[in-house]
Amino acid sequence: MKNRYSSLRLAFFLGLLSMIMPALSARAQTSENEEKPTKQEIAIHYSLYYEDYKNGNYEGALPNLRWILKHAPGFSRNTDKNFDRAVKVYEELAMAAEDEPTRRAYLDSALMIFDKAVPTIKDIGGTIDPYEWTRDKGNFILKHRDDLPEMTDSVAVLFRKAWELDPQRTQLFYIEYIIRDYLSKDDKQAAIDFMEEVEQKRGDDPDVMARITEFRGAIFTSPEERIEFLEKQLEKKPGDMDIITELFELYKEEGMRDKMYEMGEKLKEQEPTARVYRILGKMRLEDGDTEEAIRLYQKSLELDDGKENAREVYYNIGIAHQQEGRLSRARTAFRKALQADPNYGLALIAIGDLYVQAVQNCGSFEREDRAVYWLATDYFERAKVRDPSVANIANQRIKNIRRFYPTAEDKFFKGWNKGDKYTINYGCYEWINETTTVR
Repeated sequence: MKNRYSSLRLAFFLGLLSMIMPALSARAQTSENEEKPTKQEIAIHYSLYYEDYKNGNYEGALPNLRWILKHAPGFSRNTDKNFDRAVKVYEELAMAAEDEPTRRAYLDSALMIFDKAVPTIKDIGGTIDPYEWTRDKGNFILKHRDDLPEMTDSVAVLFRKAWELDPQRTQLFYIEYIIRDYLSKDDKQAAIDFMEEVEQKRGDDPDVMARITEFRGAIFTSPEERIEFLEKQLEKKPGDMDIITELFELYKEEGMRDKMYEMGEKLKEQEPTARVYRILGKMRLEDGDTEEAIRLYQKSLELDDGKENAREVYYNIGIAHQQEGRLSRARTAFRKALQADPNYGLALIAIGDLYVQAVQNCGSFEREDRAVYWLATDYFERAKVRDPSVANIANQRIKNIRRFYPTAEDKFFKGWNKGDKYTINYGCYEWINETTTVR
């Protein structure tokens, strides 16, 4: 029934059209001052093309659709709908074409529609979205790239233009396509500049920023390239903490100590936090500048209120004192680390190491000196009990010093019996003042 009604309706319009065709033909031959078509004529051409269009008769729809695009492009609601349908008509005809030249001719016609749609509808004050038409033209070429091989380079240009028209609506796919296009042409700087623009305009989108971060990591094949890029970025944004922090880490990894110190000062100026002072303190400690390391670590404790990360900070302060031979002060720092975390095995091992070092410093290696190794062993054993993660280190320490314990003869002459308590608080070891057990 529906098909019969459509046929009758089409027959009616064809009959009506036949009556006005002479007038339409005459108008086509008039001068530039020809009269505009009447509303009736527009409605007839529109109905004829639309009837064919919705029934999939694209070849039949084309003549009347072309007439509409020429004489009444915005009919009937002053929108771009007729141009949109024209693209579909040409695309469908291209796909149905049996030879390549015909297919290409139809595709080229579709591309002309893309170019005419926006200016034409704007001229008549109609409704059209330039962003969508620009983006969709890129997608159209991408879809038919096998038939339009010489136009594929324009796809990224179109997507970039769409981005400029409306960055907020540009989906991640198009952003990635633009970046990949720059990289395929080995234009890293253009890719970097575009990513900066994306970060400025879409920095609040976590998915976009995640991909930008991945691209940035892939762009640079060496730390030197990354450093060079970041240094240029820092010139543009001198106070950017992300750039400063990354440069600091890169300088550190590459052993660029002078630049690392310079960037460390910027870190202190821009972000005087406990974390920054800990980083700088560790850096100074690694370079043997123990006094500055201690000062920086103490500053970090002030900013951290002596709580968070205290065990590592006190431990490193202890190492700094130990390197300077201040064994008593080193032990004080290690004990503070243990106050922050009683199960901190490295601090217990460090105190044992201090006592071994004390024996080496005193140098006489008498029976009383050897007894200090018992006390060092107490700390190594305590460390592996409280902190199993350091058990291998502790066992190796015990193995290394066991052969230096007092001999049976030493214990006989000193009257030491197994299990007796013995206090280390004499001579060179007065500062130790701790009790151990005869073994």
